[in-house]
Formats: sequence, C-alpha cells, structure tokens
Amino acid sequence: MRAVANIKYFDATTTKEACEVLAANEGKAKVYAGGTDMLDWLKRRYMPTPEVVVNIKNIPGMKDISEEGGGLKIGACVTLADLRANGTVQSKYKMLADAVRLGPAPSIQNLATVAGDVCQEVRCWYYRMEDFYCYRKGGPVCFAPAGRNMFHAIMEQKVCNAVVAGDLGVALAALNAKLKVEGMGGSREVEMKDFYVVLGNVLAPDEIITSIMIPEAPSKGTFEKSRVRSAIDFAMVSCAAATTGKGTTVALGGVAPVLVVGTPSEINAAIDGASPLSENKYKVGVAKSMVARATA
Repeated sequence: MRAVANIKYFDATTTKEACEVLAANEGKAKVYAGGTDMLDWLKRRYMPTPEVVVNIKNIPGMKDISEEGGGLKIGACVTLADLRANGTVQSKYKMLADAVRLGPAPSIQNLATVAGDVCQEVRCWYYRMEDFYCYRKGGPVCFAPAGRNMFHAIMEQKVCNAVVAGDLGVALAALNAKLKVEGMGGSREVEMKDFYVVLGNVLAPDEIITSIMIPEAPSKGTFEKSRVRSAIDFAMVSCAAATTGKGTTVALGGVAPVLVVGTPSEINAAIDGASPLSENKYKVGVAKSMVARATA
C-alpha cells in the first residue's frame, strides 16, 4: 500500500484566501473538496503530486443549491449525493440526477463534489501508470494509437487520446450551463462546453470554480451512458440532450479529450467524421444510437 505524500494543508474560509494560497504556490497546489480523486494522486509519487492542498469546503455558499433567475445555481462543493437528492433537481433537472445515479458508487457520491467531478483528471492508463512518460505528462508521444485503446478518443485527438472522465459535465453542457470562476484577477464565466482543452481545462493556477449556473430548466432532458459494468464504471460513451428555449443541445462524453457539443445534426456530423483507433470503432455506432434515442 502506498503512503500518502507529505503536504501542507490550508483551510480557506473565503474565495480570496483560497486563491491567494494557490497563487503563492503556483503549480504546486491543488484544491481539495471531496478528495476522492486527489487521494489517488497523493499516493502516486510519479505523478505531479501537489505539495500544498487548499480546502474550500468551509467557504460560505459553496454547498448551496438554489433557484435563481429562472434557472438553477449549484455551489461548487455540493456533493453528488446532495445534488441527486435535491427536490428541484429531481423535478426540473432530472437528467442531472440521472448523471449522478449512473456515475460512481454511493460511497463516492457522498464525498465527491460537483466541481470535483467536472475537474477530475482523465483515467487513461498510460497517463496514470508509472512506466509511460506520455505527452500529457510532458513526454514526447501519446501511447494510445499504437497500444491498447478501446476506451480512448475517436475524435478531437490532436496530441492526446484520453477522454473527459466525468459524467456531470456532459449533462451540464447540454443544459448550457456556465461555471463561475474566481481568481486573483477577479471573476469570470466559462461555458461548460468550453471548459476542457485537449490537455486539461481552462483554469489558471490561482483560479477555482465557485458555482455553476444553469440558465433554464429543460422542457425535455435525457442522459444516457454506456459502460462495461452496469455500476460504478466510467463511460465508454455518454450522451446528454436538453431542449430549452434555445432549441435542442446534445453533448457527448467518452469520445474526445473535450466535450463534443452542438445541435443534433452537428453531433451526427461529428460522429460521421470520427477517426477511431484500432480497438474503439464500436464507439461510433454506440454514439449514433445514443443520439438517436436521446433526441427522439
């Protein structure tokens, strides 16, 4: 059993305080909320293990869920279990509850947070194994194209074939959600569909997500997930579709290092133009079927 690395631990009571600690330890600090993914990082010494951990769970408002301006505001530290059980989510945004239900085990749902699920690291085995110095870790190559790649990307690959790991971001993107991000330079909004980039996300080292805003409840919302095991597995392919005043938006997960988001016709065109690897051609058919069901 691996011992956890030595760290410095800070309890932040305000967003400003959290951002100051992150800024002072640029590149060496990580945010702690639920900690379900971070514990693995602290044990894997060959990964970029944080030297400083900043707890944001005690910041006021981070655990609140409220209806605002015809939409829904979700605090960054709301647990997946609390999100799933919330009455408003169950009645108006059930696709979010479904994304949690089809996600991790209940023990993880009780600890993992909304923002943590959105920010979790990819599950690519080459990235998480010691023996492979891949492009995402600063190495010269992605090992997936010439290796085992049944769970890797079929589009938007560029320099990395790892896929977005979480389910919640897929549902949030279909709902046109925006993330409120705060840092030393002030606050800004980031659309969920634009949050991921090929090698990570758009957060600066001193920034944290403080809340997520969904502008309106959908008249119809669906979340589906295909996985090897029927419980606690990461998605081979996931699909969310939501119909709002802006029309129908579809989001795909498990197929790219970023979220693939657009209208039904745009998503079908993206699937038709996919470039699967040697072992994951099945994802093309699965994604097609999911989009057809979600938008029927």
